Amino acid sequence: MKRTMTALMATGVLAASLIIPSAAFGTTSQATAKIDVAPYFWIDEAGHDGRTGPFLVPVQRRVPATVAVGTASLEELLDGPKASEAGADPAISTQIPDGTRLRGLTISDGKAKVHFNRKFAGNDDSAAAALRVAQVVFTLTRYPTVDRVVFFQGDHRIRVQTSDGELKRVVTRDDYLDFVAAISVETPVYGGRTNDRVRVSGDAAVFEATFNYALRDADGDLIEKGIAMSDNGVGWGTFDFTIQYDVAERQRGTLKVWAFSAKDGSRIDVRKYPVVLAP
Repeated sequence: MKRTMTALMATGVLAASLIIPSAAFGTTSQATAKIDVAPYFWIDEAGHDGRTGPFLVPVQRRVPATVAVGTASLEELLDGPKASEAGADPAISTQIPDGTRLRGLTISDGKAKVHFNRKFAGNDDSAAAALRVAQVVFTLTRYPTVDRVVFFQGDHRIRVQTSDGELKRVVTRDDYLDFVAAISVETPVYGGRTNDRVRVSGDAAVFEATFNYALRDADGDLIEKGIAMSDNGVGWGTFDFTIQYDVAERQRGTLKVWAFSAKDGSRIDVRKYPVVLAP
């Protein structure tokens, strides 16, 4: 599964050999500049043909500007969903155990080494173990400087569970594709902000590489609809297109993607994304 996010963040924000202890947080409290990060949580959706949820979804977070973007992303992940997200329909949830703390993050030559306390229980063989590991892996590999992740407890590298039950010491996104929706939107992020255009990118595994999309404003009025394609009709492929729009004021909109069933023509693999539309 290819990552489509290389243009989203400056490549220097996760420099090679960057070591960022979690204790460094709070040092940018005086700064007024903000940046966006996108920890991955779970969204429980219906309508996915042959795939059962919940599915991973990147959720918008605004944090003080920092070069330690990887650490900031993981700290937001550990904070969990907001109350409004957890109580929404569909609900946003997490499998990260309460009390999990980030002890440090090292990134070098595409490999992220993540140190958690024992609450993370990365060597647990329960079903939830793979879910929590997947959240960390997707959160970090969103950035172009990371393509694989190693987990540590104390000074010891540990094996972690993949979506098919295998235990590995080095994992990638490909180890957790069972947790990804058939039309997996990476941008815009869930609840993300846009300005007169929406870049829609991600990965899809749909029949004949084709799916549909629609963007609506706060009143539900259609802004644009159309057909999009990934670059692979067999298995996973990437997609990337832009929707331009014009609204008079800042408002909440909705991006919807779906495919049509080859069996009966019904809508399948439906995903609805709230987005913020701005003039």
